[in-house]
Amino acid sequence: MTLITLEPDMNIEPGHQWLVIDNDVAGYCLATLLLNSEMELARSDGDRLFIAHSQDVDRRILTLIDELAYVRFSAPGLVQMTMTETQEVQG
Repeated sequence: MTLITLEPDMNIEPGHQWLVIDNDVAGYCLATLLLNSEMELARSDGDRLFIAHSQDVDRRILTLIDELAYVRFSAPGLVQMTMTETQEVQG
């Protein structure tokens, strides 16, 4: 499973944080979706992709969640996804 976290950075306007995604196949696909195929906006350290948490990215996250929820509840027998609460990991 691709790990997604947030990393604060007061130099990022607006949002003040990076959305950090594992740089694997699923993570790259998610980053591409969130950046509207403008991957040059992402930064990478090799293992992770960093995306500035902007209003556009936030809007795309909300749209993705809404679309997944719509599909899940429109065809519960067809789509087998479990909706769970997010748990904060303490490091």
